Amino acid sequence: MKHLLAYVNMLKKIFDSQTGAAALIASMIVAIGLLSIVLSTTIIAINNKNSLESFTQNINNFYNAEIGMQESLLQVKNDPNNLTFGNLTLGKSTIASQFVESANGACDPAVECVFTPGSGWWGEYFNWSEDHPDMQVDPYPGPTPTPTQHDWFDDIYKTHEQLDSSLIFHLTAWFPYDGTQWENKEGYSHDYFFGLHWRAQVTAPAAGNYGYNLASDDDSWVTLNGIVVVNNSGTHASFTKTGNIFLSAGINLVDVYFAERHTVDSGFRFSFDNPSLIITPYPEACNQAAECKSNIETNASSTKSSRKIRYTCDNDMSNCVWSELVP
Repeated sequence: MKHLLAYVNMLKKIFDSQTGAAALIASMIVAIGLLSIVLSTTIIAINNKNSLESFTQNINNFYNAEIGMQESLLQVKNDPNNLTFGNLTLGKSTIASQFVESANGACDPAVECVFTPGSGWWGEYFNWSEDHPDMQVDPYPGPTPTPTQHDWFDDIYKTHEQLDSSLIFHLTAWFPYDGTQWENKEGYSHDYFFGLHWRAQVTAPAAGNYGYNLASDDDSWVTLNGIVVVNNSGTHASFTKTGNIFLSAGINLVDVYFAERHTVDSGFRFSFDNPSLIITPYPEACNQAAECKSNIETNASSTKSSRKIRYTCDNDMSNCVWSELVP
């Protein structure tokens, strides 16, 4: 404004010093100059206003997109079958979200869960140390209700996993860690202090009682759908149990546990009597649903700004990875 007044005063002096046609020309020059200054000032003000509005809308859309995404995630968690999201309006912003299937379409089961039916048991191998408080205990400890009562089958002790076609092993001299990369004899003639956890889907042709034969030195258990149905636990010489396990028609989940906790012999054997049962390996990971990555995309847009984001989530929408997209 100060510069505008100075310019007007300068032109006024020029105008006052002129007469006749010169004065008319001078007045026209003054008018044109004033009009030019006013137009320039107006354009600058408009541009400043537009820039400020764009900046404000951009900030709003930055947060609006996150709000729309959280609303979509909440909807899916509450109603997993509802994958259609309504638009939201916040101020001058319209927020639209959509569910985008993973690029591969339908989910495939994990590779380790695909086995030939009847190929055996999936085994997890655990190796302990003599220093573990449950090893080399005298007098010999008695039975315990469940294998999970101990920490013996925690992952910190697991060395590897493998497929075992059968569970028929030597009853007094079975030492699977001898001669392997995990061998640790701790001064003994064999690698004692180890355990196994086998798992399989046992398919029965009909519901009924199916005979079994279990022998172990030391602890062993059999669980059916997570419930202990045979308990042969405790530190003891090879001891055999026989009987029946009721299986439903179709697939039954059977787990077998074994622990060797002393330095006198080691052995294990388990089998069903009926050859019609189909025993198929079933690792613990197969209990989990097939891992499908699903995408939710949210776009928050207004007249002068737009922002688009994507959340790539796991099955239950609890673990999501955020990414920014080009609108």
